[in-house]
Amino acid sequence: MSSALTDLTARPPIAARVAISAVFLTCGVNMGVWATQIARIKQEFDLTDPGLATVVLAFACGSIPMMPVAGALSARWGAVRSVTAACLACGIALALLGLAPTVPLLLAAALVAGAAVGTLDVTMNAHATALAAGWPRPIISSIHGWFSLGGLVGGVAGGVLTGIGLSIAWVLGLNGIAIAVTGLGAAAFLPFPGERAEPGPGFVLPRGPVLGIGLLCLLSLMIEGGVADWTTVYLHETAGATLGWAASGIAGFSIAMAIGRFGGDRVVGRFGAAPVLVGSGLVTAAGIGIAVAVPQPVPATLGFVLTGFGMANIVPLMFAAAGRVPGVSPAVGVAMAATMGYGAFLMGPPLIGFLAGAVSLRIALLVLVGSALGIAIGGWLRREPA
Repeated sequence: MSSALTDLTARPPIAARVAISAVFLTCGVNMGVWATQIARIKQEFDLTDPGLATVVLAFACGSIPMMPVAGALSARWGAVRSVTAACLACGIALALLGLAPTVPLLLAAALVAGAAVGTLDVTMNAHATALAAGWPRPIISSIHGWFSLGGLVGGVAGGVLTGIGLSIAWVLGLNGIAIAVTGLGAAAFLPFPGERAEPGPGFVLPRGPVLGIGLLCLLSLMIEGGVADWTTVYLHETAGATLGWAASGIAGFSIAMAIGRFGGDRVVGRFGAAPVLVGSGLVTAAGIGIAVAVPQPVPATLGFVLTGFGMANIVPLMFAAAGRVPGVSPAVGVAMAATMGYGAFLMGPPLIGFLAGAVSLRIALLVLVGSALGIAIGGWLRREPA
């Protein structure tokens, strides 16, 4: 094959699948561990809420602008170099983040770490998309399932490491070592590209099919960000659940998403990507709708669990579609879709918050219902499977 990312002849494809799944798993662990340290960072540096928000914003400001750049670099360098380099960069950046002694250096380290994570996100998704395109049956959802599982594992691991008294530097340092070692180990089994460069431009503005796919990613990740940030608040303040119960709501959403992704390939293989996209949007709308319509602990929690099942396969299918746009390399297509999607992931929660302040959180969540219905309509309008 002529494409750098789709030359699967150098290594057995099953080895490549295991290798990239390991990268997804470790990246998920990375995000899960990072989430457990945010409150500790706030306490360690005596940050106010706006101060902590600035740190999180620095991470995002490093990540999102780097995504299109990562797409161009991945298209030029190929899968092995780009994924391995991104893993090493993440390992170093996370270690530096844990060692930052002052707030200005913490912000600088968060910016660098965000850039490294954004690069890894694009390169691993581009590689997975190219690998899935040459597979005899759908596999993209289960590869993403390892990321979801990693997030759960990382959350538990971060809590345990914190509980036994390890400092932020040690926790993030060990996390960084894990992802760097994974990248080096995976490099031996990722399919080695036959060429250094791919045909097509190294950078494109979102338009045509890429723009449509990016809009669906935008809607999907806006929902995911909104649910991730507001589920606990909604269950506690609106549905009247205890804080412990409210925390279980987001856990249920995450577990349902992981299960849905591991089972998603079989569903896509049976029904096709476009029908699954339509069904996913409708299930997501129904889940959030139940939570909004019946603001009580049990039904609202079940609604968010249903939302997790509905959301599970949307982003994997959209990234797979972005990686197969004619005339655009997989890395660049994924980068454009990811940039639009993750921008919405960050902007969705504040939007919900502003609307909640103007009306109510219950009413504000209806925006997410509308977004889910938009995804269903988008899937119905697609003329070829993702």
